[in-house]
Amino acid sequence: MIEEFEYNGKAMGTEYFVTIVCNSKIIADKINTIVKNNIDDYEKKFSRFLTTSELSILNKKKKMVVSSVFLELTLRAYQLFVKTKGIFNPLVSISRLGYDKNFNKIENDNMIGVDDFYDIDFSTVIIDREKSIIYLNEGQNLDYGGFLKGYLAEFLVKKIKLEFEEVSGIIINLGGDIYTEGLDKNGQKFVFNIYNPVLNNNDINVTLYNQGLATSGTYKRSWFNFGEKVHHILDIFGEKNPKMEIVSSSVICDSGGEAEAYTKVFMSMEPIEAFKLLNNNDLKFLIIKNNGEIIKNII
Repeated sequence: MIEEFEYNGKAMGTEYFVTIVCNSKIIADKINTIVKNNIDDYEKKFSRFLTTSELSILNKKKKMVVSSVFLELTLRAYQLFVKTKGIFNPLVSISRLGYDKNFNKIENDNMIGVDDFYDIDFSTVIIDREKSIIYLNEGQNLDYGGFLKGYLAEFLVKKIKLEFEEVSGIIINLGGDIYTEGLDKNGQKFVFNIYNPVLNNNDINVTLYNQGLATSGTYKRSWFNFGEKVHHILDIFGEKNPKMEIVSSSVICDSGGEAEAYTKVFMSMEPIEAFKLLNNNDLKFLIIKNNGEIIKNII
């Protein structure tokens, strides 16, 4: 009998959820262990809060031979930097507004101002594919943030589906960055709720089939810095929050990493202009403005 086995845990400064659709709890437990170990490995490589992570060491040394995983993620990030004309940019540092530690450890009102040299021109980063070397300039520090979660969710889902034929459906949700393949225990597409921060409800439903869903908003990860309320999304200059009336953007597309990166585009410009910039007719979006207006191409 096919069942849905559900698991959860904490990593990468957030909570994650795993749903495995199969007919064996033994297999589901084994898969959950694989997922947990992979998440732990990626956190050890990419956390900006661990001084021993590959990312932290590169940010300090500025030149380093990196792992194949790190190289692949950086190349994918660079492609999205180009495609979004710099709106998605892993050199943008939210620590400049006080997000310099795990979110649950940020004090109620920070007094953090950063005057150090700050270089966010990702086009000047040298990525040597042949030698697996990445060269950063002074003032450049990588931070893959939510993009890493979307990328990893997709990677793990596809890995599990490839290795376990018994699995008829799977969901991995890394702090809101979701990727799915297959169907639920009833043979139906997975259904998800999108939170509406204006009405404070979860009445918006969307279905996913072999797709990623990511949501970014100004309502969840916010804090005070120098007495001003700020959130985790920065403008294209990487110095302050974008002045938009949008409180939430949700994107559905075939790539988990792209879905997460594209939410930042929709948070930074008018929805129709963002859709034109991304030039992807298969991409679905749902935007919620602070006056309650919803703009979407999701039916």
